[in-house]
Amino acid sequence: MPRPPASFTIPDMNPSSCLVIWLALAALLPAPARAMDGALFQQLEARVDDEHLSDAKLTLLKTAASTNTFTCAQVAHLVEQFSFGDDKLEALSTLKDRIEDPENKRKLVTLFGFDDEKKKAQALLAHIQKAAPAAPSAAPADTGSESTRVSAATRGSSTGEMTPLLVNQVGAWPDADVRALAAALQKEDFTDGKMSVLQAAISSRPEGFTSAQLQQLVPGLTFSDDMVQAVKMMDEHILGMTSREVREVLGTYSFNDDKLKVLRVLKDAITDAENKFIILDEFTFGAHKEEARQILETIKPRSPVYGTIRSKRAIFVVDVSGSMEARFTTNRGESLTRLQFVQRELQSVLKEQLPEDAKFNLVVFSTRVQTWKPRLVPATPRSVQEAVQYVGALQQGGGTNIHGALEKAFADSEVDAVYFLTDGMPTDGKKKAPAKILEDVAAWNARRKVVVNTVAFLMGSFNSDNKPRSRELMLQLAKATGGVYRAIE
Repeated sequence: MPRPPASFTIPDMNPSSCLVIWLALAALLPAPARAMDGALFQQLEARVDDEHLSDAKLTLLKTAASTNTFTCAQVAHLVEQFSFGDDKLEALSTLKDRIEDPENKRKLVTLFGFDDEKKKAQALLAHIQKAAPAAPSAAPADTGSESTRVSAATRGSSTGEMTPLLVNQVGAWPDADVRALAAALQKEDFTDGKMSVLQAAISSRPEGFTSAQLQQLVPGLTFSDDMVQAVKMMDEHILGMTSREVREVLGTYSFNDDKLKVLRVLKDAITDAENKFIILDEFTFGAHKEEARQILETIKPRSPVYGTIRSKRAIFVVDVSGSMEARFTTNRGESLTRLQFVQRELQSVLKEQLPEDAKFNLVVFSTRVQTWKPRLVPATPRSVQEAVQYVGALQQGGGTNIHGALEKAFADSEVDAVYFLTDGMPTDGKKKAPAKILEDVAAWNARRKVVVNTVAFLMGSFNSDNKPRSRELMLQLAKATGGVYRAIE
C-alpha cells in the first residue's frame, strides 16, 4: 500500500461499527456497537408475537438479525416466543451469531426443558463470539418545500426503526417538473407510451429523484410490471429510499406477488438496511414473508452521496481542499467536517458496493493531485481494506485543482466511470475557468464514453463557499458526460 501524501496523517481510528436501530454515531467512525435499545426491541418483539406461525416468526428474526445485534436477555425473550423445542432451537440458531454478550450465554440453555434440547443448545452456543454489527447508513432527506418533511425525531419512533441519518438532496428534480412528468405519465394509456415519456425525461437531464418524488410518479404506474420497468430505467437516478418509504410504495399494490416484483427492483435503492425488517409487514402470508426476506438478504445499501456503484472500472475522485474542514451537525446531533462525512460514506461504498469483478482507484486533490495506485486495481478484499485505510488517513488542506483531478482520472484508459466529489470552485491548476475545464473534458472524452457522476457536497459553510456556482459546475459536468448529479447541503 502506498504511503499517503506527506500532507496527510493517519488519525487514531476505531473500526468497530455502531449498532443499528439504537444508534449514536461519534466523530469520524461509528462508536462501539451496542445491542438494540430496549424500547425499540419491544417493537420487534411485538411484531414477532403478532405472527401466529413459527415460520413467519423465524422470517422476522432472520431479517432483523442480519443487520442488528442483541443481548442474551433479548435473545431469551425472542426464543420464548416459540412454543416447541425444535422451533426454539431454530430461533437460537438464527440469533446466536448476533449476540453481543456471549459471556452470558449460559442463561439461554435454561430456556429448554429437556436434556437433549439443552445439549443441542449448548452445542449451538459452544463457540460463539461477540457479534460485530454493520455500520449505519445515511439516507436522503426530503428536499421539496411542497412535500411533507418527516423530522428526525419522529421518523420511525413508533415502528421500531432506527432514525435514518438524513442528507438534504438539493440537486433533485424540481417538484414542479416532477408533477409535470407525473401528469404526462397519467395521460399515456399504454406501457410503451409511459416508458417512452419516462426515458425521454431521464435522458435529458442528470438530476435524480427523491423518494417523495418517486412516490408522486407511482399513480401513473398502475401495474407492477410498469413499476418494475420504470424503476429499472430510473435506477441510478433514484437518490435513495428508506425502508419505511419502500414499504409505503409496496402498500400501493394489492397483491403479494406484485409487491415482491416491485421489492426486487427497489431493494438496492434502500439506504437503511438496518431497518429492512419492517418491510415484511407488507406481506400477509408466511411464504411471501420468507420470499421477501430472501430478497432483502441481498441488499447492498445505496449511498446517498455516491449512489449504487454499477461500474466495474471506476475511479473515485475526492476533494480534500481546506474548505472540506467546514463543520456541520447531522440530524442525529453529531458534529462532523465535510471530509469526515465523505470519508465514512466512501469507506462504506468501497466495502459494500464494489462488484466482485470490479477494478477501482482513488484520486485525491487539493492544490496537488495524488493517486492511490498508479492504475486501476482489482477489488480484492485486501485492496479494498487498503483503500479504506487510505481514505481514513486523508486530511484537508490547500486549494481546489479540479482540472488536474479530472485530467488524472481520464489518464487511465481503463476507466469507464468517474465519481467526482467537490465542495468548491477551481482555485488552482492549469485551468480554472469552468468553461475551459468542460472543454478539456469533452476533448479527453471525444473517443471514449466515460461517465462522470458528480457530487457537490456542500453541507455546512466555509467563508470561500460559492454554492450556486459549485452546483452549476457539477451539474454541467454530469450533463456533458451522461452522469448523475447530486448536490447535498
